[in-house]
Amino acid sequence: MLPTLNEYQRRRYLSIEAKTLGHGGITLINQLTGTSRQTLTDGIKEINNPQTEIPKQGKCRKPGGGRKPVCEEKPKILQDLKELLQAHTKGDPMHMMLWTNKSLCKLSKALKEQGYAANKDTVGLMLRMMGYGLQADKKTLTVKPSHPDRDAQFEYINMQAKKAVTEG
Repeated sequence: MLPTLNEYQRRRYLSIEAKTLGHGGITLINQLTGTSRQTLTDGIKEINNPQTEIPKQGKCRKPGGGRKPVCEEKPKILQDLKELLQAHTKGDPMHMMLWTNKSLCKLSKALKEQGYAANKDTVGLMLRMMGYGLQADKKTLTVKPSHPDRDAQFEYINMQAKKAVTEG
């Protein structure tokens, strides 16, 4: 039955069961279902409070509930991602379509090294927000295996070019 319930229904049902069992009920339900003790405790408080707001049909969280998007929690992440993409951006910057050949996993790993918690799906969403698409180079698809230091070589060239431009 539990897999068919949404979060609200599951919390409410398991909390009622824990309350019915009495002393030790929370611990037993926690051990049987893996539902956190805090969730069960909060559910019992909701059941005991007659003024508890019941979510609208089709909703299972209160307004504002759930995890906040990483872009809201750490607004600097988009700028840091843009810097990671700078050497790997393709397309005409004067037009709307940009793309990168850097993989989502590599971008996610690079962001984690900078202290952000962003999985590859989150990185994909942020790329789409920034107007990027993913595309592999035709040249890299035909040359197998590619040189292991290929990215490092192009990043070095890009860094030297930037340095030359700033020095005039």
